[in-house]
Amino acid sequence: MHKIVFLLGMLLAAGAVQAEEGRYQALPLAGADGGKGGGRAFILDTRDGHVWVWSENELVVAPDGSRRYGAGFLYQGKLRPGTRPGEFIDPKQ
Repeated sequence: MHKIVFLLGMLLAAGAVQAEEGRYQALPLAGADGGKGGGRAFILDTRDGHVWVWSENELVVAPDGSRRYGAGFLYQGKLRPGTRPGEFIDPKQ
């Protein structure tokens, strides 16, 4: 009996892990103008609608106020589903 419960638990856990596969989608973005270069990517959480931009060469401000360029994520906000193709979604809503 314990083996059956254990196996069912393992199957349920495996299904939950598979459901998360593909949750985050990334698209490459063009590099910055003016030779600042660096890789950039648009990252979308397809489950909850959160959006980030990852940049290889972003201005980073440390807690002590010092500044440097380095890799980082910029949170862009949360999207909501549209009602029709081409609809403009106001980020303030």
